[in-house]
Amino acid sequence: MNSSHRQASIIIGIGLIVVSIVLVIYAFKLPKVNNLELEDYSSSTVTSAASSISSTDDNSTAFQKQNSVVDKTTVINETQSQQNVLTTNVEYPINLNSCSLEELTTIDGIGETRAQAILDYRDYLGGYTSVSQLKDIKGIGDATFAKIEPYVTV
Repeated sequence: MNSSHRQASIIIGIGLIVVSIVLVIYAFKLPKVNNLELEDYSSSTVTSAASSISSTDDNSTAFQKQNSVVDKTTVINETQSQQNVLTTNVEYPINLNSCSLEELTTIDGIGETRAQAILDYRDYLGGYTSVSQLKDIKGIGDATFAKIEPYVTV
């Protein structure tokens, strides 16, 4: 009986080691949260979520509070989407000599950095005399120019 008890102990020990290894592997395969994902949420919402989850012992209350945090996050994201929709009501072609940064960023192929470069070059020139002057800006080559040319004018 002593040897069967010893065999059972060895099998249980090996089983525990295997389970531990599986848990460690699973932990390393979980997706990591980076700072870019966290920037989408306001710090007050994250703080509110953490305090509401840690400050209660009742699981149903914690679940309800967590849902309200999700609702707040949804409202924030919907508000940001509405603001983006409101800023995209632009008539084309856009006049390069009177446009704003927001108007330029509505054009596919022009981000904030490129739009700011266009505005800075406009200030440097004192105004554009030709749309083709955009090619003089670093980062706007023939391909980008061909893509944005139908949307701009002087």
